[in-house]
Amino acid sequence: SSGLVGKNLMFHPYAAVSGIFDEDDLNYSLGPLANIIIVQEFYETNESRNFVRGYSFQMNRSHGPAHTALGAGGSGEIIPWGKDHHSEFKKRFKKFLGLAVISEDLPELHNRVELDENLSDRHGIPLPKVFYKTSENTRRLLDHGISSAKKLLKEAGCYETNVIPTLESAGWHLMGTAKMGNDPKTSVVDSNCKTHDVDNLYIIDGSVFTTSAAVNPTPTIQAVALRAADKILQG
Repeated sequence: SSGLVGKNLMFHPYAAVSGIFDEDDLNYSLGPLANIIIVQEFYETNESRNFVRGYSFQMNRSHGPAHTALGAGGSGEIIPWGKDHHSEFKKRFKKFLGLAVISEDLPELHNRVELDENLSDRHGIPLPKVFYKTSENTRRLLDHGISSAKKLLKEAGCYETNVIPTLESAGWHLMGTAKMGNDPKTSVVDSNCKTHDVDNLYIIDGSVFTTSAAVNPTPTIQAVALRAADKILQG
């Protein structure tokens, strides 16, 4: 009844900056996922900046040989074969730090999922049709994050930085489209993840998020799912 089913689709638009250092070995093999560090200095809205909300930095050390050859530490492009392959690989392998700029995507009605009027699967069920555009706020946010990341890496001593302005494959955090709230006129599910309009129908995933934050959504999805399961068991 709210008209919000499928609306306010959110991701985590993502930029990556890497710095290459002269050091022989940055201990790339230590720890899970190369010792990820999260920095949230720019997480909250600051009126001195030209965007609202903010972003997290996710820092990681150099990756293994295969990932390095596939573009890690550079512009994201595979290191080309040829006479310069080994020298370019040696320059990056075990010698770079990466900073990912993970932005908070805003809930916007024009970012949405609808049923396709023309395409369907073999059972005749309409396929999803996705409408999404990165907002100007997010673009300014990412630009700020890239600039800050380059400064940080330079201060740390790197001699070269490489930037991937927007990672095209960074659509792995799906959020929104079934907003949680108390008012059926402005939301899709209640605080227990039960839909306002259909009794005994629950939506329990990132769809119910009202905002995207700038962090991995998995722990929150797990917490929401456990809470909803408890409520269902209680009747």
